[in-house]
Amino acid sequence: MKPIAKPGQGRVAVGAVLIVIGLMLLASQFIEGFADRAWPVVIGGAFVAGYFYRKAYGLLIPGCILLGIGLGNLAAGSIRDFGDFDSIALGLGFIAIFVIASLYEGRTHWWPLIPGGILVIRGLQEGNQAVRDLVAVGWPVILILIGLMLLAGVFRATGRRSI
Repeated sequence: MKPIAKPGQGRVAVGAVLIVIGLMLLASQFIEGFADRAWPVVIGGAFVAGYFYRKAYGLLIPGCILLGIGLGNLAAGSIRDFGDFDSIALGLGFIAIFVIASLYEGRTHWWPLIPGGILVIRGLQEGNQAVRDLVAVGWPVILILIGLMLLAGVFRATGRRSI
């Protein structure tokens, strides 16, 4: 069942898209190469906006992935010693699929955590020695957090405290 659109909601979406495109084109006049790197953010943002407008999970996936790619492109060169920010941003895009669907819909699929976690860990391993040491020792914490989230989902879904 499609959600009923509120009066003026389409105009708000089109207005927001025009503002974002205008800001991007304005910034590209002052920052060399900005427009080339920002297009994935604009396109991804349009997909995510479509997800919120239509509540269609199929729009959230390419939206978050494109936002991750775009943010990695925009941050290229500014945070290099932190790690491979392209991989980290793409991984965070996958994780955002899980988080947004969980918060907005109250349920989600767990699959985005796998490529997201792998990409974030791989990107952090490319960082300086302190970050590599943290990832080498602390990566099992991610498994613990995923396990806790799965258990919390089971308890929330069944409404009971015992397994």
